[in-house]
Amino acid sequence: MSTIFGGLFFIILILMGFNVMLWGFIQYDSYNGIITTMAQRDQQATAENLVPVNPGATDFDTPGQSFNITVNNLGIAVSIARIYIVNISPTGSSQCSSSPCVVDPLPAAMNFRNSNVPEGVIDHKIKVTGLLINDGSGYKIVMTSTRGRLFTLFYPWPATPPPTGQLFQTNIGPLTVFFDFKSFNFTMGSQTLSQTAWVGPTGTDMIFWVKVTNAATDSTIRLRVHSSLLFQPYDAGGLGASTPFYIVSPNTVNPNNIQAYNDAGGPFYDLPPADPSGPSSSTIVKFGARTQGTASNQGFPVSEKTWLVFIGFYYVYKGQFQGQTVPFVAMRTCSAFPAASCY
Repeated sequence: MSTIFGGLFFIILILMGFNVMLWGFIQYDSYNGIITTMAQRDQQATAENLVPVNPGATDFDTPGQSFNITVNNLGIAVSIARIYIVNISPTGSSQCSSSPCVVDPLPAAMNFRNSNVPEGVIDHKIKVTGLLINDGSGYKIVMTSTRGRLFTLFYPWPATPPPTGQLFQTNIGPLTVFFDFKSFNFTMGSQTLSQTAWVGPTGTDMIFWVKVTNAATDSTIRLRVHSSLLFQPYDAGGLGASTPFYIVSPNTVNPNNIQAYNDAGGPFYDLPPADPSGPSSSTIVKFGARTQGTASNQGFPVSEKTWLVFIGFYYVYKGQFQGQTVPFVAMRTCSAFPAASCY
């Protein structure tokens, strides 16, 4: 009998061991499943890319107390779970200033609809009802997705101001060009530091430096070799009287090390897209070639003149070629430069 009970006890121990091992395998498999699921959710969350569209809020309906938030979805499908609106500049009204206004999907009193934004959709309108934000105050709008991502915009749509002293700018499609004392410069000879270009020398090779930003939020812009500055003298007409300065490589510093711009092989002028709060950075674009796509130096005639400057950009935007030209600035060339009499 003792042998029989001893054998049964041994079998029970073996079965208990197998059960413990099986339980351990099941728990480990469950743990791995949870890790995989969470990693997949994290990947999906980071793949969300909802981009608000300027001016941030549109289609204000005063009687209906509603407006639209327009977005482009550059990632996977997104579902908006809640919207927070904060009055960050309560100059027009005090609504949403003491605490954020919480906007939930219908049927809440302060609600929004069209919360599901399909993958790749453009100009999707999320309709917010229950309050208006075009009252003169500045608002921060935060959209939260069901995966926990936050997408922020501001209304009114802010334009990032340039640094102190850089207050003048003009727009060419999605491009913004600055033309103040620090943003329209040139170098000559072996200079490594640029100087303001409102007055320049005659009969001297020059490289012009122009500060440019990309105001578009949906695409990088690559400048093409056809871009140029065209200087037209006040006292003469016709193409033969004008002096073109074609775009040169970003590596160019002055006429002594001029390099041709190669928009096929680089280095390129790639202007990054703006974020919802405005352009993230500026780019110095340089012009100084006598002919397009070459490293031939260009300068002005010996005679003193006043010039009307046109700027022409040819670029790739959202995969499409586009070209635009606008009057830019006026400048003078002076044979006595840099004498005080030139100013």
